[in-house]
Amino acid sequence: MRSKKFVVVYALAIFLIVMLVTINAVCSISQFEIYCATGSTFGAARAEAVQSRLDEEYRGKSFLFFNENSVYDAVSEEGGGYLEVLEVQKVFPNKITVSVSERFETFAFEKDGRYYAVGDDGTVLAIRDSAISNIGINNTVVTGFTFPDQKVGDVFTVDASCQGAYAALQALMDELKERDVQYNAAKIMYGTMGASDPQFNYSYFYVTAVENVGIWIEGPETRTDEKIQAALDYYESLDDGQRTYGYISVVEETGSGQIKPSYSHNVPPISDGE
Repeated sequence: MRSKKFVVVYALAIFLIVMLVTINAVCSISQFEIYCATGSTFGAARAEAVQSRLDEEYRGKSFLFFNENSVYDAVSEEGGGYLEVLEVQKVFPNKITVSVSERFETFAFEKDGRYYAVGDDGTVLAIRDSAISNIGINNTVVTGFTFPDQKVGDVFTVDASCQGAYAALQALMDELKERDVQYNAAKIMYGTMGASDPQFNYSYFYVTAVENVGIWIEGPETRTDEKIQAALDYYESLDDGQRTYGYISVVEETGSGQIKPSYSHNVPPISDGE
């Protein structure tokens, strides 16, 4: 009786071992598919580096016990902060698909001669001595904001006194992107007029376009979308020659409250010291 039980147990053990070996052979990772929404050769190269690393480290390893955190680690290290994982899927029996997107630099906030490159998701992607981006183009330089020291990987923040203006700045950049003219803004200056009379104490944006024309937006923290729409509609109505000089002014008229853009050949009313 004991010998029969032993044979049954032995046979069951052999069966389980064979099954585990078979499953492991069938369910070994044989393919990684990286789907990357990139818009630059820089991003594409980083995605390829992620693909190579995952292939090298995990191809042939157990599909069943693969840890998704390995993907996040590889993307973080190989992407240098410029790639973001959107989704990781284990496709039975042996394929892993990974969707990533590229983060793009948008603003370069200037502080003490250093430029904090902030991505389209608000993350600090780099801190440099110039406003040149990681793909060799000029970021939009932003001056006038006060903000604490930041480090790469932080979500960019500004001082409490600038938060309303920062929200307006993000709205401005969103509209520039929507109109596909985000690279036309070479510089955005934020400042305040410090006159003693409260009537003349206000904030402003002054945008310098790559063609040289300026855009003056008075009080961008209020009626933000209306002022931005009016400014950019007027900008887009100018011909190529008109965009090389002068400035567009967008203010809320006293009394009527209307927002009407106008054009001037004169120097904009930027405060002394700016």
